[in-house]
Amino acid sequence: LIRSTILQQQFNRVGRVEHGSVALPGIIRSGSIGGPDTFNMGTMPSAQQQITTGQMHRGHMPPLSLAQQALMGTINSSMQAVQQAQADLGHVDNLPPLGHDLASRVWVQNKVDESKHEIHSQVDAITAGTASVVNLTAGEPTETDYTAVGCAITTISSNLTEMSKGVKLLAALMDDEVGSGHKLMGAARMLAGAVSDLLRSVEPAAAEPRQTVLTAAGSIGQASGDLLRHMGEGETDEKFQDTLMNLAKAVANAAAMLVLKAKNVAQVAEDTILQNRVIAAATQCALSTSQLVACTKVVSPTISSPVCQEQLVEAGKLVDRSVETCVKACRSASDDGELLKQVGAAAGVVSQALSDLLQHVRHYASCGEPIGRYDQATDTIMNVTENIFTSMGDAGEMVRQARVLAQATSDLVNAMRSDAEAEVDVDNSKKLLAAAKLLADATARMVEAAKGAAAYPDNEDQQQRLREAAEGLRVATNAAAQNAIKKKIVNRLEIAAKQAAAAATQTIAAAQNAAASNKNTASHQQLVHSCKMVADSIPQLVQGMRSSQGQPEELGPQLALIMASQSFLQPGSKMVASAKSAVPTVADQAAAMQLGQCAKNLATCLAELRTATQKAHEACGPLEIDLALKTVQTLKSELQDAKMSVIDGQLKPLPGETLEKCAQDLGSTSKTVGSSMAQLLTCAAQGNEHYTGVAARETAQALRTLAQAARGVAASTKEPQAAAAMLDSAQCVMEGSAMLIHEAHQALVHPGDAESQQRLAQVAKAVSHSLNNCVNCLPGQKDVDMALRSIGEASKKLLVDFLPPCSKTFQEAQSDLNHTAAELNHSAGEVVHSSRGRSSQLAAASGKFSQDFDEFLDAGIEMAGHTQVGFMTIQRLHAPVTQFNSDPVAKEAVWLPVCFRAVTESINQLITLCTQQAAGQKECDNALRELEAVRGLLDNPSEPVNELSYFDCIESVMENSKTLAESALQMLYAAKEGGGNPKASHTHDAINEAAQLMKEAVDDIMVTLNEAASEGGMVGGMVESIAEAMGRLAEGTPPEPEGSFVDYQTTMVKFSKAIAITAQEMMTKSVTCPEELGGLASQVTVDYGQLAHQGYLAAATAEPEEVGFQIKTRVQELGHGCIYLVQKAGALQLSPTDSFSKRELIECARAVTEKVSLVLSALQAGNKGTQACITAAGAVSGIIADLDTTIMFASAGTLNPENEESFADHRESILKTAKALVEDTKLLVAGAASTQEKLAQAAQSSAKTITQLTEVVKLGATSMGSEDPETQVVLINAVRDVAKALAELIGATKCAAGKPADDPSMYQLKSAAKVMVTNVTSLLKTVKAVEDEATRGTRALEAAIECIKQELTVSAPHRSNLFFMVY
Repeated sequence: LIRSTILQQQFNRVGRVEHGSVALPGIIRSGSIGGPDTFNMGTMPSAQQQITTGQMHRGHMPPLSLAQQALMGTINSSMQAVQQAQADLGHVDNLPPLGHDLASRVWVQNKVDESKHEIHSQVDAITAGTASVVNLTAGEPTETDYTAVGCAITTISSNLTEMSKGVKLLAALMDDEVGSGHKLMGAARMLAGAVSDLLRSVEPAAAEPRQTVLTAAGSIGQASGDLLRHMGEGETDEKFQDTLMNLAKAVANAAAMLVLKAKNVAQVAEDTILQNRVIAAATQCALSTSQLVACTKVVSPTISSPVCQEQLVEAGKLVDRSVETCVKACRSASDDGELLKQVGAAAGVVSQALSDLLQHVRHYASCGEPIGRYDQATDTIMNVTENIFTSMGDAGEMVRQARVLAQATSDLVNAMRSDAEAEVDVDNSKKLLAAAKLLADATARMVEAAKGAAAYPDNEDQQQRLREAAEGLRVATNAAAQNAIKKKIVNRLEIAAKQAAAAATQTIAAAQNAAASNKNTASHQQLVHSCKMVADSIPQLVQGMRSSQGQPEELGPQLALIMASQSFLQPGSKMVASAKSAVPTVADQAAAMQLGQCAKNLATCLAELRTATQKAHEACGPLEIDLALKTVQTLKSELQDAKMSVIDGQLKPLPGETLEKCAQDLGSTSKTVGSSMAQLLTCAAQGNEHYTGVAARETAQALRTLAQAARGVAASTKEPQAAAAMLDSAQCVMEGSAMLIHEAHQALVHPGDAESQQRLAQVAKAVSHSLNNCVNCLPGQKDVDMALRSIGEASKKLLVDFLPPCSKTFQEAQSDLNHTAAELNHSAGEVVHSSRGRSSQLAAASGKFSQDFDEFLDAGIEMAGHTQVGFMTIQRLHAPVTQFNSDPVAKEAVWLPVCFRAVTESINQLITLCTQQAAGQKECDNALRELEAVRGLLDNPSEPVNELSYFDCIESVMENSKTLAESALQMLYAAKEGGGNPKASHTHDAINEAAQLMKEAVDDIMVTLNEAASEGGMVGGMVESIAEAMGRLAEGTPPEPEGSFVDYQTTMVKFSKAIAITAQEMMTKSVTCPEELGGLASQVTVDYGQLAHQGYLAAATAEPEEVGFQIKTRVQELGHGCIYLVQKAGALQLSPTDSFSKRELIECARAVTEKVSLVLSALQAGNKGTQACITAAGAVSGIIADLDTTIMFASAGTLNPENEESFADHRESILKTAKALVEDTKLLVAGAASTQEKLAQAAQSSAKTITQLTEVVKLGATSMGSEDPETQVVLINAVRDVAKALAELIGATKCAAGKPADDPSMYQLKSAAKVMVTNVTSLLKTVKAVEDEATRGTRALEAAIECIKQELTVSAPHRSNLFFMVY
């Protein structure tokens, strides 16, 4: 009994031994407390001492659970990987001799940069995984998530394996004169040893003290920092790291004080159970604090990594929860007010210190490294001006943003003036003051424009002036702060590119680790292929990011980064999809979890990269053509440098380059260059600058690959002359391409210029010729061409009119023909097989083939009367042989074996003609040749025999064996009954109902699954859905829209407001009911998916294109906000009492609400014409109300003139303004079918004109005097009818805007226009008749009749005709 008590106590409290008096007799305690006479009467037997050792502890521990056993398996496999890495780190890579030409030097530098980036990202993952292990193993063994621990350990070991490869290469590339390479290898071995110690310390069976785990983790952090410093990649902001460690120590000191205060409470507690709870809570608080310090040490060297920041924040949350638990335990154990007050104060100090630490980390995560002195102010100005741009149409929001902008620019001006006063250099001081004055003047102009917009909120011109002033202020800020806004945007892209490349590296490592346990070969192969595509794209992204960081003032590197980012998005998205599909097929749970987490992280990073790329492209401008031209010129210089190395005999192939690989790359890339140049010509001829830039960029990228391949061929060729010829031909391609890109640019500058188009075509023809010459310089190509010419010459023997007389007997000629046919058939097979081998093999096979063909032709001529069918088929064979040599991945890979079989069939036909008299012989010979033809296919079963893929073949076999899903049977039966029978209307409802029920069932399943997952804090699926919806926004040409912009706008407003309402509800539920956040987060996900889809269509139908771009941008930014909100909801569900998570969720919800308002503002900008119609309709309604008041005064006889003017003074003004209103009516009708801009102009003009018309009519009526109130009322009623008709016309225009010509709303618009013209005509008649006393009564009667007619037309059109017929 005693032994079991000891062992159980040790198992639950490993590393937390308490020294003190305990009220349980018979328990063995430390010899330092109490006397030996308390427990025994002599010497303690040795066997009793063994009870407290590790062996007895192991021997009596409970058996490991299944999860613990799985973790042990993961640790064992990881330990083997670590040991292999340690062995690999015993020596550096052995690189082949490298040349000293420019391309070799660039290759070395690029490899160094790529290796440093990959190693840095892998070290980031190792430290983050270590911190995760520390956090996950903090609780009791029964509460530990061993699968998550295994995932973290797998992450560590897999990244260590990949890191060791990169370290070996980097050490070989680094200048080792001072032993830096050896130091790097030593640091890597130290890191591997520290990882090994960590793995041993967390084994479930080892039960090591907690301090051992923390010590091992700290060693990993120390070794990681040393490795990065030896690599030259240590964190540059040492002040930030020092502050970080000091803040962590402050948390530890505050926690120590809290533990002391809790101990005081425990001492006065009367209840033993409550006392133990206080002690346990205080102990846990101290332990979590020590874990926080350990995590800080681990991640401090890699704190720039988001995953490391996340782990540090997670450790902080553990401390916060332990503090809350300690305070609650103290309050339950004692009611001593003074002691509890001290505990509360100490807890507050801990919380404040922890808050300072986490805020320090969050600031670094959100802002990154400061760009300049005025970073914060310029950041605010950039964001606020964008808000003003997208708030067009909402004057109140524009003015509100203008106030924020004015404050930010004021702060910036004051800071610049302060710096100018402190500047010692007089010139710099003057520059600062001049820039401050420029900015102050721009701010003043913006403030004046804002006042105008505030005073006239419905005036579009005032809003446009405010927008232009904000644009000017942004330009002035950028100039004053040394392009700080642009730098901020580019810096965001650099960070996004770095994180995306790191996430891709992690995903590749996870895919390689999961390969061993992937049960689905096809899924694994697809993942491997996508990983290779991404791995090929990562170097370009890293190079672009490093170049942009190294040359922040140069536009070229920034554009190169933008292009690399754009090129990275597509393969990255494909890898995400492949990884997601492979996760269910991975048997190892830890490896599957790692792969899934990496894929989700990569999807999030790609979404951020896509947004950052769009903004950077907008800021840097469309300069792809200039960059492409510069790139091609650089490639030409590299080739010239390589040729000089050939002359000196110093050109060496780069590692991994072979003659065959480079030859294949050159051949395949030559076709890519040709197609991209064709696109360049087409776009330039059309004058499309955007797509011409894209084509120029793709051409430059293809030429880069071509130049590298040409250099590789030259370096691998043993003949200097052939190498020089290859480089010369490649230089000609570069020279011609540079001229082509230049001419394309000139064609854009002078569109439609015939001479420019002619020069462009001539240059393109020259480049095509140069490409052919370059391909012809490939080794073996000349031999193939020579063989083709030889065959062509031999075939001329068949063109003679008379065949020469036979010199052999029939049997001898037949024997020769059979022999030469067999040889030719065999040679054809050799050509097919050698085309996939070395170029020298193809050259030999082609020569042998031409020789055998010549002999076969001579034997055939000997057999007079035979046709040339065999030769014609041989020509078909050699054309694809030539193409296959230059492009082995094209469809000729399928065509060659087909043509080979065609040659065999043709030979058989030829022999058949010669052996018709020998019964049985031809069949035997044909059979032999057929067997010979298929022997090669049997020897190479991987060769394709058709163009179908494996899955296409499976599908073609199984296409008639598919079964119907049970959930769809009901709908299919209903459709069967009603299908093809339009009269079976009674079945149509059943079909629709069944389809709707199925759709609702699927939707319910998806919502239920998301909610069920979110209840446990698993929101990865929701994050993926939002990221995918964001990605679809950036897709290419949208489908043909079925609705108008107004339709999509209405739906978007609906879902935007729904998201805002849900975000507000999440803020409330985070405090009152956190368990309901899962359903709300799922609702946000669904609503955003609908919003993104509608936004995609709205952007396609918006006018102008800038509005569509703004809509996409704002919806994508809202997507980022929704992702953060959903993630915080998941974190809060895992820890419902976590105050930090609550605050973060509230901040994210507010951010989402703000971004929703920006989406709505962007939608208003896209609906400028409709908004103008609404504004104009409101103005006209006010005019009608004013006229009603005027009629009331006129009827009362109180409408008197203020001067001696007569009606004649106003008559001409009324007529002129009325005619102008008719013209505005025409513009309104035309504007409904035109752009939103023209519609807005027409609406504003009509509102302005009706205002003028009512004023002059009122003046005219007033001038008649109150002696004739009836005439005043008739005149004012006439203009009121015009105003009312205009209001109806504006409403009809608003409804018809953007609709097709045959839409019913268009007919309503035309009808309203007719009424409008009729009323204006009536007004003109009234004006003309006012001075004629005799016609006043008649005119009044006509006006009444016209009014009745209009009312009847609106209410009952069919009755109005009857009325007038009677009349």
